[in-house]
Amino acid sequence: MKNINILDKMNKVPGGLIIIPLIAAILINTFFPSLLQIGGPTTALFKSGSSAMMGIFLLICGSSINIRQAGLPLYKGTILLLLKFVAGALVVWMMGSMFGPMGFFGISTLAFVACITSSNSSLYIALCSNYGDASDAGAISVFCVKDGPFVTMVVLGVSGLANIPFAALLSMIIPLLIGMMWGNLDQKFKQLCAAAQPLVIIIMSFAIGANSSMNTVFTAGLSGILLGVISAATGILFYFLYNLFLKKKTALGAALGTTAASSALTPAMVAQADPTLQVFVDSATAQLATASIITMLTAPVLVAWFDKRLQAKGLRQVPADAALSATAAEKPE
Repeated sequence: MKNINILDKMNKVPGGLIIIPLIAAILINTFFPSLLQIGGPTTALFKSGSSAMMGIFLLICGSSINIRQAGLPLYKGTILLLLKFVAGALVVWMMGSMFGPMGFFGISTLAFVACITSSNSSLYIALCSNYGDASDAGAISVFCVKDGPFVTMVVLGVSGLANIPFAALLSMIIPLLIGMMWGNLDQKFKQLCAAAQPLVIIIMSFAIGANSSMNTVFTAGLSGILLGVISAATGILFYFLYNLFLKKKTALGAALGTTAASSALTPAMVAQADPTLQVFVDSATAQLATASIITMLTAPVLVAWFDKRLQAKGLRQVPADAALSATAAEKPE
């Protein structure tokens, strides 16, 4: 039988490992809703399996955190992570005081916070190869803590806009910590997690999409585009803020103006901790998926423009250090 390389074709689509299964499941649930409700392993895996997949996803995220990373990579990664935390807190404070959980223009506070507290790790690493050095790539070992729902849940919980029990936060931390400890003690386990991550993301995306419909996707279209434009615009602010903490300037702060494709999975995870947010999950999922595509296109342009600006001012030397591969294992979204 001819090998048609389905996985390779999915990877060629921006955020394809999440967006393609998500859309496929939404279509099936819209036109053939009973197909995934036959019970047994089929329903458990493809309709209601997001919780188990979430636990595995967090375990995998933890395995990529390198606790041995020290010096400049640790410093840069910590700054990047704190910028995302602070940005998320500001968004919650502003939207909470002005609009409440409903948000504005159809964008709920849940969707907005999930967008602002995330960023595209794979795109960041790719941009490091042209616009950064080994310390920039190594920063992902700390910065990747923002992957998954943890930062979003902390920000929403502390703000009081969501009722996130401590046990729910703890349930997110435990798989992350187990993965981190195991991954740092066992290199083969870390490699196993890296290899398994695409499959876990595909199944989790499908299970989330299987609980939505095309009506939600069409409704969220324009608001998703607006969310993507806002996320892209934050890259300008992050560029200036990040360079305040660096002696050697870089354009990579602008890469924080992205929305991770995996952020589309966050609303469903957060709503499991606070069921009152369930009403926002479908629209937020569609909006975040749309925003991720938009920012994948805008971020490289923005980073390149800022890099040329730094070169013109003599603040960055060319060529950049391209020896990055060993410092940070590239993390699929």
